[in-house]
Amino acid sequence: MNSSSHQSVADQLLADLRYEGHLVDLIIRGCIELRWAIAHDEQEIARAMIYNAFETYVRERGMALSDAEQFCERHLEELIQKVFRALGE
Repeated sequence: MNSSSHQSVADQLLADLRYEGHLVDLIIRGCIELRWAIAHDEQEIARAMIYNAFETYVRERGMALSDAEQFCERHLEELIQKVFRALGE
């Protein structure tokens, strides 16, 4: 592998980490907003933010859309609770 190939692999790895970091940030931000949401509308918006980032993450792993939707619906509350625990709630 030449120097150019190494740089390309490194650049791709960094891009992937930034992208996944962005999805994780959206999930965390959604959980923080959900924690402080008072109105039902605010709660729904926060849950939608978390769900969309979670579904995008799962889809990026190669899961079909219908399977990803079912997976996320089944595990959304578990994800939210785990993030809440990680945030110290």
